[in-house]
Amino acid sequence: LTAFQGEKLYVLSIERRTGKILWQREVPKNRSEELHKANSPASPSPVTDGRNVYAFFTDFGLIAFSAEGKELWRLPLGPFNNPMGLGASPILVDDKVVLNCDQESGSFLLAVDKYTGKVCWRVERREFSRGFATPIVYKPVSGPDQILVAGSFQLTAYSAETGIELW
Repeated sequence: LTAFQGEKLYVLSIERRTGKILWQREVPKNRSEELHKANSPASPSPVTDGRNVYAFFTDFGLIAFSAEGKELWRLPLGPFNNPMGLGASPILVDDKVVLNCDQESGSFLLAVDKYTGKVCWRVERREFSRGFATPIVYKPVSGPDQILVAGSFQLTAYSAETGIELW
C-alpha cells in the first residue's frame, strides 16, 4: 500500500490474511504539491508483479521495492502542474512500468524498465490536461499490446513497445 502521515510518505507491505505490517519504507518527499481536499499525497495505488512493488507519489516520483522491502531504484519526477493533484496509478506492461501524468501543461505518458528504473520511452500529451485516468492494457486479437489512456474527451492507444500513438 501507499500511505502518508503528516509530511512523510510510505510504501507498506501487509500480510493479506492477518493484516500484519511486514515492512514499511519511507519515501523521500522532495516537495509538497497542491492537492484538492478530496485527494491525498498517497492517492495512486502501487502495482506489483508478485515479486516487486512499484509506487508513484506526486511529491516524489516512481520508486521500486523488492518483496522484502529493499529499495531497487528511484526515479524522481515533477514538479507537476495539476491543482487537483495526480491520481493515476502506475501499471505493468511486459517489463515496463507505465505512468500517465496528465496535468494543466506538460502532460506525458512514461514507460520505465521495471528492473532498472531507466526511461524506455516518454510521449508528450500536449492536448491533454487535468487527467486522472490510470492506463489499461489492450491485447488485440492480432498485433502487439496497446496502452489505452482516457483523457480530455478522447481515448488514445499507444504502442506498449515504443510509445507511438496508434489511434
